[in-house]
Order: sequence, then structure tokens, then C-alpha cells
Amino acid sequence: MPFTSFFAADWNASQSTAISVDIAMLVIVGCCLFAWCSDIYRLCPGWGAVRRFDSDGNEDRRARESLLQKDFDHRQAAALEASEAPKLYGALGPPTWGVLESPNQQEVMVNHPVHGQVKVRSNFEETQQLRRESTWWAKDERYFAEQANLRRGELCVNEPFAKLGSAI
Repeated sequence: MPFTSFFAADWNASQSTAISVDIAMLVIVGCCLFAWCSDIYRLCPGWGAVRRFDSDGNEDRRARESLLQKDFDHRQAAALEASEAPKLYGALGPPTWGVLESPNQQEVMVNHPVHGQVKVRSNFEETQQLRRESTWWAKDERYFAEQANLRRGELCVNEPFAKLGSAI
């Protein structure tokens, strides 16, 4: 079907062929998108889930797989009982800055009405006391400066007489 004029434009034979091929391609792509979006292709046999494999195996194979599964379950249960998972902080792994926690601290799972299931650390007050009294544990400078009644000077921005050395 050659196109001689469309939108008042004249084309030669090769351009008409290219337009025909383009329209056929768009129709095929449209049919593919319709089949994909409507999931109609799943009605064709062979597009469903695999329900049966070529071979089910024999009783020896089933017995070996059963033994392997029981051994795996036993080892997994033993590994969970043997060691408690180490505390990791994000993607860092073990903390590089050290650990300072109370030995009486335990993590307890609690259902929060808004956030769902959360961990609550019981006896965390002891950990906070240890960290407060420690000489090497990092502390919140503003909080402890306010507790010691240390005040900073007012911030002087763009003043010609501001001295940067007198911070606290």
C-alpha cells in the first residue's frame, strides 16, 4: 500500500516503503506491549510454572537429600545455640572505636504501638553511667559543656575584630 500523499506531502517509492515498514513495526510493538501488560501470554500452554521435571529421581537420591537436609538443620541449630551473633554497627562490622557497655545489659524485643517490633536495651542506664565516667569514650561536647556551666562566646560573623582562637 504505497503512500502518495499524507499531510499534503509527496513521497517517492522508497519513502513509502519505509513508512509502511515503520507502521508495521509499530503495530507489532503495540501488540507485544498489549500482550505483556494484560498478561494474556500466560494463557498459552508452556508459559506457566514448571510442574513436573524430566526425572523425579529414585529412592536412594531422596534418602541422601533427606539426610543432607537433616544434617544442615542440625548444624544450623547448633551454630545458633553455640554463639550469639556479634553486635554490628551498620556496614562497618565490629566497632573500630571500641566497646563500653554494661555486662548486665540485654536486648529485649518489644512490640511498639507505632513502630512495631523493636529492641529495647534493659539496664542501659548503667552503660550510660560507664560512658559518662570514662576518660576515653567520646562524649557529646555541648551537653557536657552545659553541665559544667561552660559558655561559649557569641558567634561573631563578618566582624573585623572577631578572634577565632577564643572559642570556649
